[in-house]
Amino acid sequence: MSAKFRSFEELLGEYLENPEFAMSFLNQALADEDVEAFKLSLKDIIRVHGKVSQLAKEAHLSRGTLYKLMQGKGQSEIGTILKLIHALGYDLTVTRRAQTA
Repeated sequence: MSAKFRSFEELLGEYLENPEFAMSFLNQALADEDVEAFKLSLKDIIRVHGKVSQLAKEAHLSRGTLYKLMQGKGQSEIGTILKLIHALGYDLTVTRRAQTA
């Protein structure tokens, strides 16, 4: 009997089904100050949740806008990102950085 290996995407998808893990995933991308990593993280979460049409409706965006974002085409504005984050059940907040001596 041979061992069955799962792909990285399958494992990531399984973890991202957990809302707490998904939130940490997005927060880590923000902490790294990597906008592209954040957009890719958001894309992975959207992929796991499926139903792009329903998400677009909840975010008050067109399906085309959401598909373009997922394909990495065009610029994604902060308003679009915020709508998606809210539709997924999350908030984006700003906090003051700790002062370093």
